[in-house]
Amino acid sequence: MAADVVEIRPAEATDAAQLLALLKQLATESNTFTADDGLGELSEADERSQIEQITKTTTNIIMVAALGDELLGVGTVQATDDLVHDQGEVGVAVLKTYWGNGLGTALVEELLHWASDYSTLAQLCLTVQMRNKRAIKLYQHLGFQTVTTEPYAVIDPTGMSVQAIDMVLAV
Repeated sequence: MAADVVEIRPAEATDAAQLLALLKQLATESNTFTADDGLGELSEADERSQIEQITKTTTNIIMVAALGDELLGVGTVQATDDLVHDQGEVGVAVLKTYWGNGLGTALVEELLHWASDYSTLAQLCLTVQMRNKRAIKLYQHLGFQTVTTEPYAVIDPTGMSVQAIDMVLAV
């Protein structure tokens, strides 16, 4: 049955309401996922507009893991800033119910495919908490290299200080 197959695809404007709901749920399920400030203030129309704008760039993408009409996870690449035009920051999160099923890996692999074949980026970067061993192992397996000499403190969504490292991958 086709509904049993998870599809990894670029987000569409019609995903706006579900994507907002997914991001809000993800923010409550994990202390390693940080949602953008102001997420709760975004309307469906705002999110739809953001998705439409993102799809017009070669430096930003939102990928979703969808099972039928339900969104299970999200992967993003966002251009870091105006000073580093060729670097994009990776973010990935999957609903807790679906952890351990390969969806995070599939999302990152699709982001890497997009970055190497369609983007104008030269490098992907990310920050990962040291306690997120599965994510570190995944990123290393896919070729990301640690660039911080020592872990450093970041504040997680609960306000706790945790150790993190930065990783990069040339695309």
